[in-house]
Amino acid sequence: MLSHKKSGFTALFCLALATAGCAGDPDRDPGAQKVADAINSVFYNGKWQQVPATPENQAETIIFEQRVSFDDSAAVLDRRARRAIVRLLEEAAPNPNSLISLSVAGSGSAPATYDRLTLQRLEAVRLALSDLGYQSTLANTAEARVGALADDEVGLTVTKVMAILPDCNQPQPLEPDRPDFTRGFGCANAYNLGVMVADPADLERGRTLEPADAERHSESILRYRVGKEDELQEEDTGS
Repeated sequence: MLSHKKSGFTALFCLALATAGCAGDPDRDPGAQKVADAINSVFYNGKWQQVPATPENQAETIIFEQRVSFDDSAAVLDRRARRAIVRLLEEAAPNPNSLISLSVAGSGSAPATYDRLTLQRLEAVRLALSDLGYQSTLANTAEARVGALADDEVGLTVTKVMAILPDCNQPQPLEPDRPDFTRGFGCANAYNLGVMVADPADLERGRTLEPADAERHSESILRYRVGKEDELQEEDTGS
């Protein structure tokens, strides 16, 4: 009998704790209260484990491919071929300064070995891309070539580096458990950088600096020292 009373007291005590932990918020609607009660039960009955954020940006290289077909013995782009080129540009959205690689069947050989019709087809695709504001070049790597091309096809390849943004979402426990925020510092800054970066390739490797003109900088410093610097121009900012 004593054991039954003890079990009943323990159950009553646990129920009181659960009721206190899941106390209703008067400003919370019933649906949100049910969600809060479920979360409280998970945090209090289960073991809380902080999931750290990964405050780092990553860059991933993605290759877009397209095949442009020509009619037999023709080197003129028809409407279907032009739509294929436009479809590639819309899907890949290459940067204005990026090169689009062109390849043909057997493009592993030297361009000097291409027949006249192949060269004319390559030139037709190059001119079409130039009219759309993009530059092109012959593919010089295996990754930049479209595989298994037919004799009447020209392959287009766009290699693009895309930023993989960090996941800054961290579940937060309730009292008395306290989350560890120190491992998530910098995640928001890294996320904003990944969104704003113009060329995601810069996330992997910085650009090479151009040679500095030390003589030009030294002349400006010399003018400052001798008091011959240019005066600031006055501007009327009134309306």
